[in-house]
Amino acid sequence: MKRIVWAFIVVVLGLGCKQKVPDGIIEREKMEGILFDIHLVDGYLSSIYVQDSARKVGAAYYKGIYKKYDTDSIQYSKSLTYYNQNPELLKEMYNVISNKMDKQKIALKRADSLWQKKKFRADSLKIIKTFKADSLTLVKKAKPDSLSRVKANAQIKKKRKQADSLINTKRSNVNLVIASPTLVQ
Repeated sequence: MKRIVWAFIVVVLGLGCKQKVPDGIIEREKMEGILFDIHLVDGYLSSIYVQDSARKVGAAYYKGIYKKYDTDSIQYSKSLTYYNQNPELLKEMYNVISNKMDKQKIALKRADSLWQKKKFRADSLKIIKTFKADSLTLVKKAKPDSLSRVKANAQIKKKRKQADSLINTKRSNVNLVIASPTLVQ
């Protein structure tokens, strides 16, 4: 019985000692979401070459983020200052944000991989259909004598090698794209 009471006391004290955020400061989970979205936008904006365009586009994105999380830039700035003054809390938040970004990077790689495979299948089917159509026309054009059949078979083999070469080239390009890392900022 004493163990249960002590365990209950430890749990209550552990939960009661959590640092509460002051009024006017965005809650931790909500701030993590805001920072995650802002870092995604910052990564996108860094890829825009013209700085004036980046500022115009960025302003719209930031307003959208503030609207999504039902806050404004003033409350965000105050909250960011508060979390900067509590580096341990900020570090924990950025660990969560980093994990979210890693998960998103993996999901993007998976989606890109699936898209590349789908494109490869479509392209290879197109190549195979073209090869079959070409080989059928060669067979139809061939005269019944053995010399024209030999020439047609040689042309068919040549076309088959070209089709196989195209498919292998596309397959190697798909593998290269899948193996290369996708950057998410």
